[in-house]
Amino acid sequence: MEITPRCKEAIKAAPISAVIEATGGSLKRVGHEFVTECLWHDDANPSLTVSDQKGFCFCHVCRTSGDAIDYVQKRKGLGFLEAAEFAASILGITFETDQVDPIEAAKKAARRKSTLAKLQAEQDKYASNLLNPKARRIRQILKDRGLSKEAAVEFGLGFCPSGFFGGRITVPIYNHKEELVGWTGRATGDQPGKYKNSSDSDLFQKKYLVFNEPRGVEAAREAGSIIFVEGHLDVVAMWQAGIRNVVAMQGTGAPDPLVLKRLSRNIKNFILCFDGDAGGRKATEQFMSVGGPMALEGKININVVTLPEGSDPDEVIRSGEDLYSMIASAPSWLDWVIEFWLAGLDKEDTAMLTAAEDKLRELINRIKSKALRTHYIDKASRALSINAKEAEKIASEWGQARLQYAEDRQWECRDYTATRLAVEKRMLRLYIHRPAVRPVLRPLFPFVSNPPLKWLVNRLIELEQYCTVDLTPHSCMAIVAVAEPQYLNQLRTLVRPNVHVDESQGVLDHICDILGAVSNTPVDESDPN
Repeated sequence: MEITPRCKEAIKAAPISAVIEATGGSLKRVGHEFVTECLWHDDANPSLTVSDQKGFCFCHVCRTSGDAIDYVQKRKGLGFLEAAEFAASILGITFETDQVDPIEAAKKAARRKSTLAKLQAEQDKYASNLLNPKARRIRQILKDRGLSKEAAVEFGLGFCPSGFFGGRITVPIYNHKEELVGWTGRATGDQPGKYKNSSDSDLFQKKYLVFNEPRGVEAAREAGSIIFVEGHLDVVAMWQAGIRNVVAMQGTGAPDPLVLKRLSRNIKNFILCFDGDAGGRKATEQFMSVGGPMALEGKININVVTLPEGSDPDEVIRSGEDLYSMIASAPSWLDWVIEFWLAGLDKEDTAMLTAAEDKLRELINRIKSKALRTHYIDKASRALSINAKEAEKIASEWGQARLQYAEDRQWECRDYTATRLAVEKRMLRLYIHRPAVRPVLRPLFPFVSNPPLKWLVNRLIELEQYCTVDLTPHSCMAIVAVAEPQYLNQLRTLVRPNVHVDESQGVLDHICDILGAVSNTPVDESDPN
């Protein structure tokens, strides 16, 4: 199925600035055009020029250009057809494909618009019910959970006294295109079932829905990671506590692969913060059944937070415990899985030991990174063995056996954004651990664009300016240790003392070539490419 040329041209001919504003972009007029922050690289100073006359946007730093559909694809993490339909809806253009009759498409769009309007009217009624004097008990329930009026308004919490959601707190559910599609009703008394969802329909398909996705993904862009929890009110509580990059799966089983692929278009670091009970451990396993293969292929990273037994994120926050630190120090999912599988292992039970080893071999042998695979072979071997000598033997035999069946992996070229981030990290790693090359790298500081790395650059400058002793990796570690959790997670690999650092001339030349090009490359502003 493809978009019709007529529809595509109509989208391109419409004001791209309207699409950018409608999706959250902030525009500043400059002559006949606009400027805004570029989505294709970390852009502190707006460098994306937006031209309604030409129908495209162009970044003068990373040299990326695109039309309204390209912008929505990047902003929302959508595929081409979804992005085109999203842009068309913003612009009031009937979305047409080569397999759909234009008249029928227009009727379908009108029906959808009418349904969405009815849902919004119902949401307004639920929200107003919460303010009714008769809802005093419901407001007290929210207050007892520590939820503020601001949070209730932000998430549109409401109350349904009778009907399908009778006696429940209503939580509006928006899809990834920011359309209100239904509700989840949270029990407040003896209602059967803790949660009750809207019935499945063309709009509400819970396996494709992620609670708080639009808001959470936007925050995840800056944080560099997205956090998954089980409960909707856990999301609200964490948002209220300042942890904004958080979402909850709408379904209770394994997430749909399409959902993770959609989220991973712009976010690679997933953090699971499920409840500290049997249900939470089951939810983690179910998530791994879909996310694990993606992580093994290097498409995403997954870390798992282990909460105190019997606690959920909301309870951890209300108890005064440091949820930030738990999230920042969450181990890799592979570490979690190995510990989970080996819990209660009897090394004297041959059958149990063999079964555990087979499971671990099947999992670890699928890791594509050779260094990571070697690390986990060593860890699993030690966990399966009685002494160090036996562990060494198992690891050696395991590693050799794996080499016989190693798959050839095709090299994939990094895109500009990934290359730029890797170079900025390498530059700062060198700066911290190799004082001899600092005079060469210091002039490149102004061209660091990634927010966490820019934060570290400012701290390095302060250290050099105010410390009475030379800047050392240990002083940097002390600074990073007090950073926000989302920064700490990304910066700790740069400052740890046992990190491998390559200071060869070729590496220095590459860093200077990439970062120096930002200021030295002449820009042809008339060239959209």
